[in-house]
Amino acid sequence: MIPYFNTLSMWFLKDKIIMLLLTVLSFGSVGHTAKGTLDSCEPVINELRSDKFRNARNNAADCLISENWDDTSHWAISLFNDINCTIELKPFLGINNDGLEIEYNLIKYKLKPGFGWVNINKNFGNNFTAKTPITFLIKSASTDNLELKFMDSDGSVFGKKIALENKYSDWTRIVIYLNNTDYWWGGNNVPDDISGFAFAISGRDSGKVWIDEIGIGKEGLEPSFSLAGPVLDPDSTLKGIGFKQRRDLKMKNEDPLVLEYLKAIQDVSSSDRKLLPSMEGDEAHTFNNSLVAMAFILKNERERAERILDFYSNATIVDNSDLQLQNFYYQGEARGFYQHVSLSTYRDEPNVSDRWIGDMAWLLMAYKFYEKKYQTNRYDRIIGLIKDLLISYYREDGDVGYIQHGWRNGDTKLHEDQGHHEGNIDCYVALKLCGADYYADKIKGWLDKELKNNKNLPLDLYSWRVLAFGKGYEGLLNIPEYDFRYRKILETDGEKVMGFYHGPDMEINNIWVDGTGHIACAFLSYGEKERGYFYANQLDNLVIERTINNKVTHALPYTINRTGGYEWVDTTKGFISCAAWYIFAKNEFNPLSEW
Repeated sequence: MIPYFNTLSMWFLKDKIIMLLLTVLSFGSVGHTAKGTLDSCEPVINELRSDKFRNARNNAADCLISENWDDTSHWAISLFNDINCTIELKPFLGINNDGLEIEYNLIKYKLKPGFGWVNINKNFGNNFTAKTPITFLIKSASTDNLELKFMDSDGSVFGKKIALENKYSDWTRIVIYLNNTDYWWGGNNVPDDISGFAFAISGRDSGKVWIDEIGIGKEGLEPSFSLAGPVLDPDSTLKGIGFKQRRDLKMKNEDPLVLEYLKAIQDVSSSDRKLLPSMEGDEAHTFNNSLVAMAFILKNERERAERILDFYSNATIVDNSDLQLQNFYYQGEARGFYQHVSLSTYRDEPNVSDRWIGDMAWLLMAYKFYEKKYQTNRYDRIIGLIKDLLISYYREDGDVGYIQHGWRNGDTKLHEDQGHHEGNIDCYVALKLCGADYYADKIKGWLDKELKNNKNLPLDLYSWRVLAFGKGYEGLLNIPEYDFRYRKILETDGEKVMGFYHGPDMEINNIWVDGTGHIACAFLSYGEKERGYFYANQLDNLVIERTINNKVTHALPYTINRTGGYEWVDTTKGFISCAAWYIFAKNEFNPLSEW
């Protein structure tokens, strides 16, 4: 089949002429595969006859205040190519014989956490105002995310993310105003002179997106999206106890079978019974195992915690020459531990993993928790190695500073260009625990400066700052807790359950179980206890039964469905970090503190 032609403006032609033209075009259009039969054109003919396409075509030209930006020469390409993301921007014969076809591949990101991205952007003059939108027609064959971004003169980026899965299979006109977007990064959170617009696609798959009749739209066009910003719950400050009030009088008892799940998984998932897989598979993450070590210490499962901590402590062979092996050193150079490796080989088999500062900071916290709990210097050497590595990555930024990222993508690159906020919260705590107050205080100053007054951050940049910085920061919890972009109410087994998504998005109805645990712990530590009880008790509604090696245990999945970028989650399986956060919440434990 010839995909997605919308080339003909001569609607008065009879069907046979249309079919003849389509047959000719099928052999000459850019980026399409020719099929030599008229039968292969029938789906395209049906599309050209459709009311949806006819209406989109007839309205498109009337929407723009200047000529369109449909030529590929208008657009500059950028991409995250550290792990071979690819993009091909091609013309196709759109309504006025021009249009953009974006073919992209982010598939290698299936092999590691996070998302790849590709981007096309256009700078424009002073025709744009806050009263004028950007408008375009779109058709999609993608399961990833489309990001629409405005850029201003000081480098600020304001954006809107749209999940493309099961959307725009028919041509659809999009109208987006600046006030439909949130501040994302760069510059400051006040839009100055808007100087550019960009389309980005982010995710973990491959696909195509077609865009036509792009340009600055006329004032008064109906927006495709609601106003950006918080969507406040009218009951956000409701007093009392109950579901609407988001308060419980007491904590439900901890389910002991959640700890049994972690123990069973540790015993059956590898030959040496040390590390745990994150989701009952072959992938062992340093962060998740650090959390489990802390949960084991909290529950006085000392020997089990030592299995995890010994593994990393022993993986410090200075002359290691296997680049992909989970080892702190490579050929005598301290590089740290990989984020994830195969549990069966302890190697970064796809050669894509990072040695990320955040993971190593959490591992350092686990060692310090063990040291304090059991009053021993058993892990002094590895504590010193990780602390020194983090400090070696410190970078001054004016009167403050931050820890740089670490090795990326199978050690192909050292550091990102900017500081990573979440990772630096982790490093603040880890260095504070090690008595490195100079660096910790600089990092805190940098975080305060960077994140001040931003109400569109990832969830953990609120909850973890409260857990890490303590009294005086508890008001940050109200930002996501009052806002329906973060806080979600769903049904599981016919019962309402409340929890949190990882970021501000009204389009997504999913609960990130880890994040709900963060919020519970933060309220229990520094906010309203009754709110902490409530969210800790909500976790009980998310418990699933898992039989591990003929033993019945209880676990929690990473999310309760697969929407919002979580297509990789198996909601029928447990996730070890969720079990750890459940145990932390039920024991009113703050892992980001000095205990």
